[in-house]
This record gives sequence, C-alpha cells and structure tokens, in this order.
Amino acid sequence: MKIKNKLLAAVSCLAILSPAGFAGDSEDALIEKVVAAYGGDALTSAKSLSIESSNRNIAIGQSPSPTETNIATSKTKLVIDFENQRKSVENWNKNRGGVFLNQAIFDGETGYAINHGNRTSTVNPNLTFDAVGGGSLRTFDTTLVLVLMNNKDNAVRGEDVKYRNRAHETLTFPMAGSPDLTIYVDKESGLISKMTRENPVAGTLHYVFNDHKMQDGVAYAGQSSFLVAGQPNTMIVDRSIRVNGDVSGDFALPTDYSAPGANLNTSEMMVRELADGVFYAGQNGGFSIFVDAGDHFVAAGGYAGLTARFDAVKAAAGVDKPLKQQIVTHHHADHIGGMVEAATLGASFVTVAEHVAPIQGQMTDALPDSRFEMVTGNRSLANGKVQVFDISTTHSDHYLLVYVPEIGLVFSADHFSTNLEEGLPTANNNMASFRTAVESLNLDVEGFLGAHGTRQLTMRDLRTATEGYSEVYCPANRSICSE
Repeated sequence: MKIKNKLLAAVSCLAILSPAGFAGDSEDALIEKVVAAYGGDALTSAKSLSIESSNRNIAIGQSPSPTETNIATSKTKLVIDFENQRKSVENWNKNRGGVFLNQAIFDGETGYAINHGNRTSTVNPNLTFDAVGGGSLRTFDTTLVLVLMNNKDNAVRGEDVKYRNRAHETLTFPMAGSPDLTIYVDKESGLISKMTRENPVAGTLHYVFNDHKMQDGVAYAGQSSFLVAGQPNTMIVDRSIRVNGDVSGDFALPTDYSAPGANLNTSEMMVRELADGVFYAGQNGGFSIFVDAGDHFVAAGGYAGLTARFDAVKAAAGVDKPLKQQIVTHHHADHIGGMVEAATLGASFVTVAEHVAPIQGQMTDALPDSRFEMVTGNRSLANGKVQVFDISTTHSDHYLLVYVPEIGLVFSADHFSTNLEEGLPTANNNMASFRTAVESLNLDVEGFLGAHGTRQLTMRDLRTATEGYSEVYCPANRSICSE
C-alpha cells in the first residue's frame, strides 16, 4: 500500500530516521497489514482527526486515605489538523481537589499553554507540533499507527506471541521523545491489542486496547487501559473519533485571557534562616523546614533529596547535629520519597498510626516500632519550638500541620503555597478545606511556606484566595467539561 507523502510530513511524532537498520520485507508486509486494518486510504488521506475520550484516573499513592484508592473523572480531546500542521489537546479533570481545564495548542507556528480555570494564556516554545498531546497519542491505537507509518523504515519485527489466547505479531519502532514502542498486532485482524514501552523508573508500561470500532472508514479502540508496573493508572471507558470534521474552533485562542505571572527561580539549592535555628531549604519542587532543637534537628517535608537539603542547612548554620525527628505531613508517595534518607540519617518518624504502613513500604527492611512517634490530636516537639496538629482535609484524612509559634509560621505541603513572584495561587477544594481546618485551631498564623512554593504567604492571603470559592465550574463554550 502506498502511504501518502502529505501524511508522512504531517503526523505529530516524527523521529529523525537513523541510517542504520532499515526495515525489510517482513516489516513492510506487517505494516501494510496494520494500515489496511485501520482504514487504509481513509486514514492515510485524512485531513484532520478528532479523538474524544472519557477516562477514569486511578490515584495510586495519592488518595485521601492509604487504605483506599481514589478514582477521578477526566475527559481528553485531541485534535490533529494534518493539512495545516496544527494540534490541540484539551484536558478536563474533576477530582477531590476540584475541577481543572487546561489546553495546549500548536497553531502551525506557535505553541500556547491555556488554563481556562485561571483564564490565563501564554506562549510556550516547548509546545511544538511533536510535543503537544504526546501522552494522548500513546493511549490511542489509531495514532500509534500514524507514528508507525512515520517510522516504518526503523521498525523491527519481533517474535510472534500468544496474547489473550490469540496469535499476535510484534513490531518495535521509535517515537520522538519516548523510549521505543512495541505493538502487539492480532495476526488475524491486523488490529493492535497492546503496546508496551520501558520507563527507567517504573519499568514496563502497558497500553491495552479493547472494543474496536469503525467510524468514517477508520478503525479505533473504543476503550483502552494504561498500566504502570502492572497497576491501572488510566482507564479510557469510552472514546469517539471524527475524521475530516471542521476543527477551526478547536484552535481559537481566547482574546480576553491574561498572561500568568512570572515564577521565582528555584533551580539552585537555597537555605533561608527564618528565625534563630529555624531554616527553610530546598530547590525545584522540594523544600523542607528544619528546626534546631539544641542537640538535634527536627524536620518536616519529605520529598526525595532530604539529605542534600539537610547538609545545606548544616553548612549554612555551621553546625553538625543529627536529624532526630522527621515529621511526615501525609502519606502520599511523593511526600514520603525521602523517608529512606531520613531513616539512614537516624531519624524517628513523627506520624499517625494510619501512615506507618506507607512509610514502612518505602524501606528495604522494616523499621522497629521504636522508630515511630505517634501523634494523637497534637504534639509538641523541640522544647515547644514546633507544634504538630492532626487535621483532616480533602487532600488527606490525616494531615500533620507543622506550626512554629515563635514566628507564627505554618509549613504546608500541597495545600497553600506558590512560586509566583506576585499574586495568589488559584483556590481549589484542598485549599478551601485547609483554611477551614487551620481556622478551627485558633492559631496566631502570620505566614505560610510550603513544600512546593517558596514565597511566603499570609493568613489574609489564604482567606482572600478562598473567599467565595465554588467547586462547580465549566466555561459555557467548552463542551468537554459537561458531564
């Protein structure tokens, strides 16, 4: 089958073809079989392709409670305009944090990042035709065929295998910005049943395709699943496509949105002494607070890189004291990523009973019970320099709020922080429930610093940001977020 040159030039995930390893007759025959199964000329001569998906997102390690898994709802709309080399991907997500609607557009020349909730739009040079919607392309078997077509000269035939008790042929080929992809092609139908690729951290990622249908002469999987290390991450429960429809509206840029504010540069390790013996340290997206308790330090903020942050604090303070207590704010996987480091440093863990299991799950060898200090309601540490309160928010059923009364400071993780040079973070359910919990403690709060944001905020800022907040939101002109 002859593949149209126009489509070869237009499809998103182009890879630079290496001079080595051109595909042979066996690969060519299998590629033609796959292309024919997915519609042949109806696919290869398409001017545009629109794909809408309804999804369920499984929050492994991010649920309010470690004993249950939170499942959120989202929708995705990917639009590829082959004729004009344009692409748009719109994502609507409704989870315990609230409702979020974002869009990335490449209009043939320029990339734009749009937040319809914040009503902001900005030029983003990283949003090229290849980059926009790369994750969505991998979850859709029809777009995998397009990627294969553009990399057919580097495709390598693998062994035939049994999958779902049916004979399958395998092909491995490159994709720009991704490890190589391996597709499993049903030997009888020519349709793709599964794709795998390797992730250096998570291992093998699986994309499973079900319920194949035909629309406008093009085949596609009506449902699919994305699994990380064998565990479900995203379940696409319903999908529809449209070939050669009017896509002009999908590339309309908002004219009344403002540019988002500039962000503070946090790429270098910083150490800030907030008061005598109270230090705030970190870089990029991970920060901790360290309090000198006399002969030892107490810390909160458990992102990976804890040791480097602690070393920076000791160097800045000119002391060499051990880390004796690590406050675990909550159980989410990213916020306990540094707990092995804390254990190696000799710290005990200040936590709640419900979060012991997730902490132990980070360890190669289980820690003895003596390494855990339980909080029931509240607890005072470092001779009263640090107070810890067990509160409940939509983000975590048990969240340990860290308060330094000497300076009226709350250290928060995932609730209220920002790296914006000016302005306030956008309110969501997590922030609104956090305000309610903080106000119920009747603390004299003057400031907030976070595990993710380095600009100090105030209690007045928290009230201003959340005043009048409502979870229900969907712009009238964005059909994707209607339920």
